[in-house]
Amino acid sequence: MSPATGSTPVISAAIMAHPRRLDEAGRLADTLRPWRARIAVDPDPHGPPTTLRTARAAWSLIGAGATHHLVLQDDVEPCRDFVRRVEAAALEHPDTPLAFYANWNSWNGAATRAAALQGASWVPAVPGEWVPTLALLLPRHDVEALLSAVSGEDAAPEPDDVVVARELAARRRSVLISVPHLVEHVGSASIIGNDRYGPRHSACFADDVPDAPPGRPGAAGTLPQTPPVLVHRPHGHAHVVLTTPDGADGEPLFLSRQAYLRGTPAAGRAQERWTRARASLSGLRVPAELMWLCEEIWHGGYLMGLHTPPTGHPPSPALVRVALRSWILGGSAGDPDRRLWIEQRLARLTGLAEEAFTAGRDDRRAHGPLPALPQERLAGLPAARHIWRDPQLALST
Repeated sequence: MSPATGSTPVISAAIMAHPRRLDEAGRLADTLRPWRARIAVDPDPHGPPTTLRTARAAWSLIGAGATHHLVLQDDVEPCRDFVRRVEAAALEHPDTPLAFYANWNSWNGAATRAAALQGASWVPAVPGEWVPTLALLLPRHDVEALLSAVSGEDAAPEPDDVVVARELAARRRSVLISVPHLVEHVGSASIIGNDRYGPRHSACFADDVPDAPPGRPGAAGTLPQTPPVLVHRPHGHAHVVLTTPDGADGEPLFLSRQAYLRGTPAAGRAQERWTRARASLSGLRVPAELMWLCEEIWHGGYLMGLHTPPTGHPPSPALVRVALRSWILGGSAGDPDRRLWIEQRLARLTGLAEEAFTAGRDDRRAHGPLPALPQERLAGLPAARHIWRDPQLALST
């Protein structure tokens, strides 16, 4: 049964929960009373750590008459007016999988940021990355296909977000991510060992944007495709992810921000602007060994501006600030020492990124967008997925 356009969606909901988090799951269920949310407890909590067991149990709780099923993890906080926003989203996109969260240091988080800076309300998920499953709404036929593909006895350690991504891709189903996000990850200890990545938060949480529209995730519609160039900073250093490179089987590629600008007319302008910006940092008292961090933040903001096309629905200054702030924090989430230094100077560093974003956007308006990389350069670039295992690649490419 596919939901019909214009018909009122019927949503059921379930919460994935570990026995140690039943209190949190219960409080979350209380906020979802219109949907009579049910709690799916890990059927084998002493087994190998995996989200797949509990995820399948949660998807199997789809209501008998539901057109859509929403599954949330037990460690999320919904935004204000969450129920109404989700119902409006299902009405707007009745036959599309919808994710209401993306991690601030993921490719999908970078795509969310790029969409927010264009004033868009939805962005297609990045092909080749996991589907964010902290708050995922699926039409009924997608739930049924997922349950058929994943055995109830399957206790594989594979994460549910990877399995969902694979199964949806196998049926050529694309996911849209809301801009801003409708849930926040509240940062409790990870059951499956993800704490090594540091704090994991939303790339752009709705409640952090004071002037976000109350009825819909955003204001300016859906981007027709994933932004082709994303600015990513998972290990402190800014680099570029190319999401749809021609001739590379669609797998995202990456290169350092220096390599990306090298040989382009924008390289000299960016360096000149950074030199002026650096001189303005004297009041921040940046230690010599951390000036590179400010340089990466500045150039990343510049590149985001350079790849933000003009739009009839410009984002609010508050939304721009939230998007850039999460980029700064998420890019150093796994490094406690640098994270502390950044957190203590966050307002000033966010201002630096805002200045850089404006500079890049102004350069685009004055000189036009950068041309696409030639095929011979694309052929020698590594797959972006390698950055997670080998952060040094971002410095050598």
